[in-house]
Amino acid sequence: MMRSIKKTLDTVIYNQIIDSLILGEYKMGEQILLDSLAEKYGVSRTPVVQAVKLLANDSILQVLKNGRVRVPVYTGEQIEQICSVRILVELYALDEIFRNPSSPEFEDTYEQLNELADLGIKYTDAGDKLNFNKTDLSFHKLLVKGSGNEFLSDIYKRIQGRFIVANYLYIPWENRDFADAAKAHLNLMDAFRQKDLESSKKILAEHIQSVAQVAH
Repeated sequence: MMRSIKKTLDTVIYNQIIDSLILGEYKMGEQILLDSLAEKYGVSRTPVVQAVKLLANDSILQVLKNGRVRVPVYTGEQIEQICSVRILVELYALDEIFRNPSSPEFEDTYEQLNELADLGIKYTDAGDKLNFNKTDLSFHKLLVKGSGNEFLSDIYKRIQGRFIVANYLYIPWENRDFADAAKAHLNLMDAFRQKDLESSKKILAEHIQSVAQVAH
């Protein structure tokens, strides 16, 4: 029972730190003090240490050789590289999903993605930037999971971890068009509904590439 509670605290802190990164509450290269996090969240140091380990494993935080923890630093060129890798992985996932567009697995993936796309529109209409961006991350993670390749999902988790820092801390919020991103998800779902792989790949690639363009 105690272990279950501790694991829950690990997850809560993990997610709250991601929320802070999405909201731009940290800076690239900023040192993360574990004692300060424990005080901030009103917990002991143990769940904070475990949460930071998980974040480092997912390439969201960086543990230096001296044991210090910091937010990674990325350049505009590196953001382009991250986006290029995302495109490769997500387009491959689409190919796998569309291998059998008449299958129950395809329909299940479509329904789950479509639900997230609709939710994204609701959040943008409400001006809820945090929850839109969390939904956006979930949308792309689910798309990769739809490939049915657990190893691809494992690789993508670390790519998305780097993206969280590179995207949300490098590009100012005022330079973002969340409504356009939400619309791209709906357009992708329209292509899914028509079982049009080529249109799906074009929409997805342009959607991801738009982030790299804003970075420059």
